[in-house]
Amino acid sequence: MNNDDDNLDVTAKLAFDLNLALYLDLVAVLEKAGVVTYRQMAARVLNIGMDAADDGDLPLSTALEGIAKGFAGHGDGLSIGLMKAARDVRNDEALGDIPMRPDEG
Repeated sequence: MNNDDDNLDVTAKLAFDLNLALYLDLVAVLEKAGVVTYRQMAARVLNIGMDAADDGDLPLSTALEGIAKGFAGHGDGLSIGLMKAARDVRNDEALGDIPMRPDEG
């Protein structure tokens, strides 16, 4: 049997691209199951992207904002501009953000 695994060059970019593809597939499955909406994912990804911009990682921020725009375009989500303006306001139902897990107590 021929082993072609030796020719596979696993780079950081390839790992990132594969992780992103799996993540997007997972979101699609969760949305179809009614667990999460595209609007919620748009808000979550946008928040992560804005944090990346605050940290000075503009290429990652730009990529995540593009993903957020894609999620927002799938349904009746809020505009990206409105989600950006509401970044520091926590109202999960109104803003479509995923609620944080409660502290174990």
